[in-house]
Parts: sequence; structure tokens; C-alpha cells
Amino acid sequence: MKHTEQLEEECSLFIGKCAEFKSKIGSLVSALSTHGDKIEKEKLRAIGQRNKVVSEVEDRKRQEIAIQAAIAEKRAELERYMVQLGSLEKVEAEQQALIEKLQNQ
Repeated sequence: MKHTEQLEEECSLFIGKCAEFKSKIGSLVSALSTHGDKIEKEKLRAIGQRNKVVSEVEDRKRQEIAIQAAIAEKRAELERYMVQLGSLEKVEAEQQALIEKLQNQ
């Protein structure tokens, strides 16, 4: 009878410890789940930031190409104007010479 009572007492202690263990495991699982959610959120944020950086680099390359194309276009336009200026200066010189020739006659 004594052994039975002792066994009952030990069983009650064991059940209490099991319940306490279950409670602690439950809180541990809950804490790990919370941390896992935070980690996943930060992971997604980091991926978003990385994609933003990649997108920014590509945008800058496109802008650089567009600016260089505009510069090339302006240089070509400047070259055309320089040629036109040279031609007009030549015509002006010829007309000036013709005016002087006509004044001297």
C-alpha cells in the first residue's frame, strides 16, 4: 500500500512536470514562431531593397545611355552649324569682295 501511494505521488509529480514541460515547450514554440515571422518579414524587406538597388542601377544605365545619345545628337547638330557657318562666312567674303570690286569700278 505504501509503495502504491508513493507510486501515485511520483506519478502526480511526473504528470505535473510533464504539464510544466508542455507549457514551456508551448511558449518556446510560440517565441520561435514569432521570431520566425520577424525573420521572414526582414528577409522579404531585404529582398525588396536588393531589387530596388538592382532597379536603380539599371535606371541609371538607361539614363546614362539616353544622356550620351543626346550629347551625340547635340554634337552632330553643332558640327552641322559649324559647317553652315563656314559656308556662310565664305559666301559673305565673296559678296564683300564683289561689293569692293563694284565700288572700285
